[in-house]
Amino acid sequence: MMETISQQVIWANTFACVAEQGSFTLAAEILGCSKSYASKQVSQLENLLGVDLFFRTTRKLNLTEAGKVYLAHCQSWQAQVSAAQQAVQAIREEVAGLLRITVPTSFGGVFMSQILMALREQYPMLEVELDVSREPRDLEADGYDLAVRSGYLGHERLVSRPLVSAQLCLVASPACIARSPVLVSPADLLAWPCLANSHFRDTCHWVFNRGKELHAVDVRAELRISDYGLLRNLALDGAGAACLPYYLIAGDLASGQLQALLPEYSLPAQSLYLVYPQRLPQPAKLRALIDFLTDWFANKAGH
Repeated sequence: MMETISQQVIWANTFACVAEQGSFTLAAEILGCSKSYASKQVSQLENLLGVDLFFRTTRKLNLTEAGKVYLAHCQSWQAQVSAAQQAVQAIREEVAGLLRITVPTSFGGVFMSQILMALREQYPMLEVELDVSREPRDLEADGYDLAVRSGYLGHERLVSRPLVSAQLCLVASPACIARSPVLVSPADLLAWPCLANSHFRDTCHWVFNRGKELHAVDVRAELRISDYGLLRNLALDGAGAACLPYYLIAGDLASGQLQALLPEYSLPAQSLYLVYPQRLPQPAKLRALIDFLTDWFANKAGH
């Protein structure tokens, strides 16, 4: 049945071209086939339909009444195909429609309000559904267009594009500092209460740089939490020292509610990536979002 339908579509396309050109010769040139092949396809269509579609004479080619009716339907079908193609093209080219995004909780809480307002101002036809979660979503299975993730994924069906490098800071509250031993080097953290992020591998293995020297310490963390926001709250409450992204605690450092520890030592920066499924061609709305986020963070870093 499918084969018959496919054949009929091909024959109908040839018929419509012949009818519009008024000539098998001209239609064959347009279709890139021989005149005899075009004539054969129309004859096969007529046999399938059980009617003559043309009055054939040596000088003129005219449509029968059945041919006129069939041509009208062919032209309607061609118009619908053209409209469908234009609709798909519009989706590809117009920055409009729904974008489904998933981001980590700490990132979302700090940045997404400003980002969404700026995105809305620049692209008023966009709609955004934002998932803020500690758990990584399956982009393809759950239907997300884009995610912000920490660390490169290297997934064969996903694209990972660097977004921003987030500096980690070792911090504690003044109250925690006051009741803890003097901190001179990373090794002294062994005597400190520490808060670790269980989202990452080797959560209690902290590595510091000082110049070209590496200093690693395996801290004792009685509290291991998979959320930066909760770790920040615990640090503010004096529960211990924590390695937190600077973007999350900049205000706390400025107000003195948290203080930087071991300032001569640095922690590795945490790379954040834009992650999205491979789609060819890539929808215009996704291209626009990727460029917008990349530019937004580049300008923020520049300031």
